[in-house]
Amino acid sequence: MAKNWKTIILKKFEELDPKKEILTVFDEKTKSLDFLKCIKQHQKQNFEDEAYVRTYLVLRLTKELDYPYEAIELEKKYSIGHPSKKEARLDILVKTKKGHPFMLLECKTPENFIKEKDDAIENQLFAIAKQEIKGKIKPKYLVLYTIEIKNGEVLDRAIIIDFEQYPTYEDWKEVGEPSLDEVPADYGTAKKYTYANIEKPDPITGLKPLRKDYTLADFEKLRVDLHNKLWAGGEADYNDIFYHLIKIMLVKIYDELFTPDEEIYNFQIFYKNGKPETPKELTKRLEEKYKIALKELLNYDDEKIKEIPLIERDKFTYEKLFYAVEKLQEISLTENVHSKEEDVLGLFFESILQNEFKQSKGQYFTHKNIVRFLIYTLELDKLAVYKLNQTYPHFPYIIDPAAGSGTFLIEAMKIITKEVLKNKNKLKLTRSLKEKIKDLEDVNRKHRWAEDYIYGIEPNARLGLATKLNMILHGDGNMNVFVEDGLMPFKIKDKAFYTRKWKGKDVGLLAEHEETGIYPKLINGRFDVVMSNPPFSMKIDAMRSYKYIKDTFVFYDKKNSENLFIERWFQLLAPKGKLGVVLPESVFDTKENMYIRNFLYKYFKIKAIVSLPKEAFEPYTSTKVSLLTAERKTDEEIKTWEDKWREYANQYNKLRNSKIIQFFIDNDKILNSFRKLLDKHNIEIDYSKVLVHDLLDDNLKKDIEEKIPQKDKNKFKTLVKKIESFKNKYKLEDLDTEDNRNILKQFLKQFYPQEQEFKSFKEFLHYIYDDVLEIATLDYPQIKGQNNYCNSWWVFGEVSRHFNYPIFYAEVKNIGYKRTKRGEQDKDIPIKDENGNIIAFRNDLFKVKAEKVKRTYWVKKGNKVVQEEKDEIIKTNIIIDTENPETVLDYLRKANIWSDNLNFDFEVEKNEDTH
Repeated sequence: MAKNWKTIILKKFEELDPKKEILTVFDEKTKSLDFLKCIKQHQKQNFEDEAYVRTYLVLRLTKELDYPYEAIELEKKYSIGHPSKKEARLDILVKTKKGHPFMLLECKTPENFIKEKDDAIENQLFAIAKQEIKGKIKPKYLVLYTIEIKNGEVLDRAIIIDFEQYPTYEDWKEVGEPSLDEVPADYGTAKKYTYANIEKPDPITGLKPLRKDYTLADFEKLRVDLHNKLWAGGEADYNDIFYHLIKIMLVKIYDELFTPDEEIYNFQIFYKNGKPETPKELTKRLEEKYKIALKELLNYDDEKIKEIPLIERDKFTYEKLFYAVEKLQEISLTENVHSKEEDVLGLFFESILQNEFKQSKGQYFTHKNIVRFLIYTLELDKLAVYKLNQTYPHFPYIIDPAAGSGTFLIEAMKIITKEVLKNKNKLKLTRSLKEKIKDLEDVNRKHRWAEDYIYGIEPNARLGLATKLNMILHGDGNMNVFVEDGLMPFKIKDKAFYTRKWKGKDVGLLAEHEETGIYPKLINGRFDVVMSNPPFSMKIDAMRSYKYIKDTFVFYDKKNSENLFIERWFQLLAPKGKLGVVLPESVFDTKENMYIRNFLYKYFKIKAIVSLPKEAFEPYTSTKVSLLTAERKTDEEIKTWEDKWREYANQYNKLRNSKIIQFFIDNDKILNSFRKLLDKHNIEIDYSKVLVHDLLDDNLKKDIEEKIPQKDKNKFKTLVKKIESFKNKYKLEDLDTEDNRNILKQFLKQFYPQEQEFKSFKEFLHYIYDDVLEIATLDYPQIKGQNNYCNSWWVFGEVSRHFNYPIFYAEVKNIGYKRTKRGEQDKDIPIKDENGNIIAFRNDLFKVKAEKVKRTYWVKKGNKVVQEEKDEIIKTNIIIDTENPETVLDYLRKANIWSDNLNFDFEVEKNEDTH
């Protein structure tokens, strides 16, 4: 609403009544107001903000809508019997020529129209209307009225209720609050606006275009209104309501995108003979559009569509759908005139997501601070410009196979668009690239490039739909967001799985797949970037992909879902592709996950690991996580790694097969057999001396033989023979050689006791016994059905030394936020200039620019709600300073981790804010 609406409306008074035939006095200075005597005034007119609206309506009724002066009564008094308010006044009563009530009109300022709507309709209009019923004579319409200013013009904004059809407030509420829009002229019939795909109102047909001028404040007001109505009652799960709202919005968006020019939109309430279609009829009609939307926008097949109705009656009523359509039908959700200054449509949906979706332990979102940090660590800002300058220019192909609500994809899309526009002078502008840049400069098409380059997969139907809407409302066509399990095979029975149809063909980057000699399963290998926060420790046997996992993944028998996603990321990335992901720290430091660390080092170059505090995902989980960034190796690099692995595995096996190492292995076999036999019969001996040479003297041998039952005496005698044979084969004095000590040094590496002195060779052997056996354990490749042939710790140590390269590691404490069950706390540290003005904010991850902007809010002042403009400091662009680094991102960019010319010639300063 224009701030100067009163000034505009005063000019309208002069246009409508230049000779003051009706409005005899309207003086702002003396606060006086009066009308022509033939207009009945039950009391002196109050001069207040509402008076501007009421006065305009009186002039409009008499001068434009052809109602006789004598038909108008102002401020009529009623007794409505309310305990706390026995007296009520009606702003305007319009009577018929016979003096019967025709319209009851209550006026509100533009600011208070929505805020006071419910009370005004129930406790004024309906309550007063009862007093005007005289037998069969009753008012025809109840009208809550205000004005709105658009392009300097004063327009009606009204909720018009057919009182004959809905005689009580409860009747009206029960069917979803149907209302008409056009104040009738000369005792005619009130009408509902009909919206069509046109640019401007058509005075002949009466059709209107959708509103594209909603501000961020208007959208927030709409969100609160929908929340108060749809979530009221508490009969359904909170997220069930959210899910139904986004399904309704999907129909709305589909209708906007696919309704041809000049045709009427389907997403609106239709009226016949002044009566609206019923909520059930509306639902049935929109259900058909919804099914088409699922097919066209979500790539659902007919079977899946049958499983997902538009509404589930036990969770969401026809009337609530009716109300949502009533509120959304006039607004465009695909275009907005304010998009150049602010992404209002995207922010509207983000507000719905943030406020109306209840996160839980099973479903929680990655904070934008983490997402933006990963995007700039991956240097997508530079990557986009680089890709667009290639011989065949294209944007980076990006995918998140566990997309959630789409935060990674949305933020990547926004940052790439912004950075390409900012750096367009660095681009080699071919004809095709000029067309791409032209789209970027169109506020309603600036993210359209993403529909061909950004992909997402999300198995949860609700979040998958939310991701699609999120992409659409941010300006992307969402064609490549799949509501599916992210671990499904790329093809099933020779048919691509993740695909959409175009002219009868499977299309999309995920439809491609191939076999490769460097990995035993099918890969896609087409994406430049994978970003993701996969589900941790998810029950794999509950996933749709479970029946295909053995044929899809090498480590199909492992229990950690995040490790299957690590395999999937490799399968998706092209050589030199970039990986930026969230992983539990257990991946990096537990023995159980050694196999997946080996996989990571074999197939990726690890660039950086940033450890986050446990608060990163609280209160939903306290799992400690790290951010991993890596580059997918080329096929040649993987083959070189395999060659080196085989070389060092052979070295390892040569050492392991030596007599000194076999001594430990054979010793342990005999010791375990001996212990097993004695434990069976509860015979206890001292095992502290682990060498077989010390295990059995004559006295102990005799004692055991007496205790052993007859049935196992032969087993014991056999063991005794083995012990004697072992002692003859491995004489300690023969083992104590310099060659054997060198073998043990190579085998034990850092676990070899270099400085320690031993009284005897036997004591030395006792000391290293456990370490030798652990390293002698064959644990690679840890693939079910394949024999292990080396110790991964030993071989990996040698291979990694050969491919030695620095890895950036940091541990942070302040990530800029802390989430609790009561909400989110901002933990960014403000940075001020010499005048005390905030110019930036920082946390340990990055620094961000601060800008002062003017924002419009609806605020309560006394009993009124008014729009108020406030100065607000907002966080905008991330600041990267490699000359004077302070944050982890600064140091990462200074290190130049994506280049072969790494720069690690610095130390990270430690202080109370940077860790």
